[in-house]
Amino acid sequence: MRLLTQTWLLASISAGAFALLEERFISFEANTAEFAQLSITDAPILVSQDDFVGVHIAANSLAKDLEDITGIARQVTNVTGLASISSSLPSTPVIIAGSLNSSLIRDLVSQKALDVSNLIGKWESFQTATIHLPGSTSQQTALVITGSDKRGTIFGIHTLASQSGQSPYHWFADVPAQHHPALFALNKTTHHGEPSVKYRGLFINDEEPALNSWWSRRHNATRYPLNTEFYSHVFDLLLRLKANYLWPAMWKSYTPPPGNIFFTDDPLNQQLANDYGIVISTAHHEPMQRATNEWNETLTGKWDWSKNKENITRFFEEGITRAGNNESYFTIGMRGLGDEAANTANAIPMLKEVFSVQRSIFKKHFGKEDAVNQVWALYKEVASYYDAGLNPPEDITLLFPDDNQGNVYRLPSGKEEVGRKGGTGVYFHFEYVGLPRSYKWHNSNNLPKVLKELGHAYERGARQIWIMNVGDIKPMELPLQLAMDLAWNGTGITFEGLPGYLVEYAAREFGGDQAEEIGEVLMEHSRLVGMRRYEHVTLGTYSTVHYREAERVLERWEELARRVGEIKGKLEEKYHAAFFQLVGHPVLSGARFHRVAIKTALNYRFALERRNSANLLAEEVRQTFEDAYDLVEEWDAMSDGKWADMMSQAVYDAVEEPKMWANPSRDILTNLSYVQLRQHMQFSLGNLGLYAEGSDSPVQQGRWSESVDASMPTTNFAPLLPQMDPYGPATRHIDVFHRGDHRVPLSWALDELPVPWLTITPAQGVVNATHPDQRLTISIDWAAVPAEFNATLSVGIRSTPARYSYFDQIKIPVLNFFPPPTLDGFPEAGGGYISVEGPHFTPVSTGLSSVSFQNISHLGTRSQSGSLAIRPFIPARENLDRTKSQKAIAPIYLFSDAPDLTVTVYINAGLDTDPKLKMEYSLTLDDQPANFTRVLGQYVENPHAGAIPPEWMDQVADQVWTKKVRLGPVGEGRHEIVWRVNSPEVYLEKIVVDTGKGALKPSYLGPPQTARVTATEAWKGRGRGKGKGRRFGKWSGKGKGYGQGRGSWSPLDQDEED
Repeated sequence: MRLLTQTWLLASISAGAFALLEERFISFEANTAEFAQLSITDAPILVSQDDFVGVHIAANSLAKDLEDITGIARQVTNVTGLASISSSLPSTPVIIAGSLNSSLIRDLVSQKALDVSNLIGKWESFQTATIHLPGSTSQQTALVITGSDKRGTIFGIHTLASQSGQSPYHWFADVPAQHHPALFALNKTTHHGEPSVKYRGLFINDEEPALNSWWSRRHNATRYPLNTEFYSHVFDLLLRLKANYLWPAMWKSYTPPPGNIFFTDDPLNQQLANDYGIVISTAHHEPMQRATNEWNETLTGKWDWSKNKENITRFFEEGITRAGNNESYFTIGMRGLGDEAANTANAIPMLKEVFSVQRSIFKKHFGKEDAVNQVWALYKEVASYYDAGLNPPEDITLLFPDDNQGNVYRLPSGKEEVGRKGGTGVYFHFEYVGLPRSYKWHNSNNLPKVLKELGHAYERGARQIWIMNVGDIKPMELPLQLAMDLAWNGTGITFEGLPGYLVEYAAREFGGDQAEEIGEVLMEHSRLVGMRRYEHVTLGTYSTVHYREAERVLERWEELARRVGEIKGKLEEKYHAAFFQLVGHPVLSGARFHRVAIKTALNYRFALERRNSANLLAEEVRQTFEDAYDLVEEWDAMSDGKWADMMSQAVYDAVEEPKMWANPSRDILTNLSYVQLRQHMQFSLGNLGLYAEGSDSPVQQGRWSESVDASMPTTNFAPLLPQMDPYGPATRHIDVFHRGDHRVPLSWALDELPVPWLTITPAQGVVNATHPDQRLTISIDWAAVPAEFNATLSVGIRSTPARYSYFDQIKIPVLNFFPPPTLDGFPEAGGGYISVEGPHFTPVSTGLSSVSFQNISHLGTRSQSGSLAIRPFIPARENLDRTKSQKAIAPIYLFSDAPDLTVTVYINAGLDTDPKLKMEYSLTLDDQPANFTRVLGQYVENPHAGAIPPEWMDQVADQVWTKKVRLGPVGEGRHEIVWRVNSPEVYLEKIVVDTGKGALKPSYLGPPQTARVTATEAWKGRGRGKGKGRRFGKWSGKGKGYGQGRGSWSPLDQDEED
């Protein structure tokens, strides 16, 4: 895959294709074999004088862009038609940009120099063509960008800039123009559009403490309005992303009140939006082009329709009057102030009356009730009114929200909803302030998940509006880019193509040399944040005991941070600021955040184990906490302070505080633990501690009774490793650590190993004040292990000095059973569990069905290989019986009877978007009949979140739904786990089979996938295991917690049930 990506990238870069998802029409090299070239390196720009204001704004931006790229200034000339083109213009090629109805384009069409038939009647589309100007004696040539309308033309102009080397984020992320000494237009005609989604844009929201503070600081003020200076940058960004729609900033504030008001903070804001070509709407709770902050209860009374209808109606009409003929999309309906439900017990009758009044205002001002675009946002409690039968006139757009956590709540179903005159759309969150916890510090959006949810919206026909809640805009640049690209071309990005898309994005922003590496970093960052959003991570999220889960997560973050440092060292200095904003800061701050969280959790465990290293870890956490703020100060100093305060929001928080949903107001560091370094451990236990992976032995030794707990060697709570076998992890580890007076170094050494095929490294060492821990790695040469070996090995360890002669034993259970040589599947591992990722199920097609299970690449955080879902999407929805008949199987093999087989199922999070097709799954064993069960329970009303499934509060932050299926007692041998679904919106990430023998341990991500054997492996003719075998001794124990509890060890040479 990496080689294919690299080959594709090199071809793309050499062709100069830096405009994502667009057919290229610009090159940097002349005389290519593919097309003749037209040099536009210094070409002047011609625009019709009678064209839209926005076209002129874009043309002047283009002149600046091309100067940044080539170093050559050029003029923008306004002309009234072909006849007015000055003879003083050079005979070299020119760039012409115009909409269909501009005089210049009309002249070119009338003289048959330009064919625009493909643009007639199109929405926001454009074409590029190279032509000879008619009537030119010198055969003057031109690159002509023609738009079907105002925005189509603007998009064409900005696409030329992007393909030439100017990023849409040239201002919002300080991405420098890529220098090219020459630019050439390919001698061909290209067609672009129509967009997949008609209105697409962003919502500036939750502006405190970042956006407002940043903008005010830029102007040396306590509070500075978001005026035309600010919005000109926003509008420019939107258009360069081929977006056209905005919900402006609107958050309430008490310092000073009332907060942001787009329409009055600068009275020119609305006109500027219209000039640029941006359609202005208002948030879901701000009807009729009025900001909530404009309502003054002191002057106009309560926001209560039943008691204050006259004043509220006047308020509505003033908004429509003020909007005038500016291009608008009017939000209708009425909610409570402050994003709350309306203060009424009869919401549906009230809303019917509100709709009627609002429609009468439209008729009064525009001639007809349906003369203007109107949208009703079904947000939170409003969705329940629609579900209860409140259905506005069909020309009104229905805007379906997500659940504020990235799971779309509802999508159109049935012909009536899909075919509405006003269409349907989606309101989607990239950040949020509210229950169960806010998340807005950094980009924590898993890109494949975003692709899944928005892809569903496109497939299901929600294509009228896509509005993305991006908070402060920064640092949501990447998910916003992805969403707008999908809105422009709904099928242009696939799951398997997502890594390549990120490479292309990186090449556009930072050039081609490091693009592949940066693309990989962005993809891995997306996987890591997709596990859990920053603000939702607690000290207990990742297991510090089982499956090395916390360590593995942190290792991935640390490796990502290391790669960022390497890349920065290779990038030209001009890219450093942009790289820090778009890649460096997201990764480095994320790595430090997780280092604090995970190492604080490890510090607590180490303290319970009485490790001296707990103190070192506490100091490391404290230093990382300080280092994290270094990133804030580095950000504030970047680009001469341009973005100071934008990333100053606090994120380090306590596990439990009042008002947990809200953002912390200041960073705090809590829950650090220390041991007394000068104190000896109880002498009967000794100063040398042993931690066996997954064991709670040293924690249990943290409290000790000499009269009850035997030691030297430890028998109760011995350092017992999880079972080692060929199907689980290749290595296990033991930590040897100092837990006594740190001034006294300890030497330790292992006894001779009991078998030649066991390796433990190192075999001896010293722990002291500066290096209080050593990790031992245990591995096994499975080719040398006797077949059907089933025993627990004991390895002695000794240490000096010691007040009482120190001796303990490490316990290593080893099992070397083999399934039949014909098995192609997953044998039992680790003493009693099997973990299988969804894409490693085998689809079994039934009949000649056109639908089947497919691997959905990269989607999933409990899986490294993606998810499993049924496809194609629409056919799978159209024939329920056909879809439910499809199955995928995972062959498993049990080495002994399972007393109670239970399967944990991890399903990628999503909601029931179709009330007529609620998500169901069936997981059965062998030839059992299908047993379809709803993924989610019956929805319940939450006063702050609307209707949600009962699992939502506890599991939505997990990014997966976790389900348990009990299959009961199952005999040894081969079996098949059978998976079925009723909908293409059910995505299986992973299953974990628990045989009921106590081997499966609690963890957030679940154990990594266990080994799969194939039928082609001969297994060296060693047969199969039956659940019994020769032991070197017997370990019997019981208990729970950090590991196996009380038990005893006896050196018996006998057969024993495992």
